[in-house]
Amino acid sequence: MCWKKWVSSILVATVLQASLTTMVRADELSTQALSGHGGDFTLHSFDGPVSLEQLRGKVVLIFFGYTSCPDVCPTTLASLSNVFSKLEVQELERVVALFITLDPKRDTPYLMKKYTGYFHANIIGVTGDKRVIDQITEDYGVVYERKEKASSSLGYVINHTVDILVVNQEGQLMESRIRPVTSTDEILVYLRKLLGSDL
Repeated sequence: MCWKKWVSSILVATVLQASLTTMVRADELSTQALSGHGGDFTLHSFDGPVSLEQLRGKVVLIFFGYTSCPDVCPTTLASLSNVFSKLEVQELERVVALFITLDPKRDTPYLMKKYTGYFHANIIGVTGDKRVIDQITEDYGVVYERKEKASSSLGYVINHTVDILVVNQEGQLMESRIRPVTSTDEILVYLRKLLGSDL
């Protein structure tokens, strides 16, 4: 199956999943408190350095994963793509998502750009030195673990936090996270509340 058909099938699955999953109200989007405090960082995309500081004025959605992730990563990115497709142009200008790899040895800037390109232009794939990424995961309360797995084509899998973290327009990490069960409509309400949008 080609990538575009594969992504389309994931988008359909995401919509179906949302309809079957218990709805979460906008004020209940993220009831689990983060242990991290957030903070500025700089990583690298195919088009150059990307720092959180340069994204001031935008709501930044941060998701950690890796391009060879078999399930939750493509599903989450497809869900974000679906959300972005429903935003107005003026809203999209003030929202961006960062997909931060947890497999920097394999996920080059080129591969990250190619991968995120299958989903939405507002999703930026970034990578960097493992020590830098480990510091960011610590700062943001994200945990991950690489495990050897003979049945995997890579010989390993990476188990990781599956929630989406949210940084507001002032660069502050919100005290909560968007959980996988959150529907597209609920994420839209949440984002528009942060943006101060009446749409």
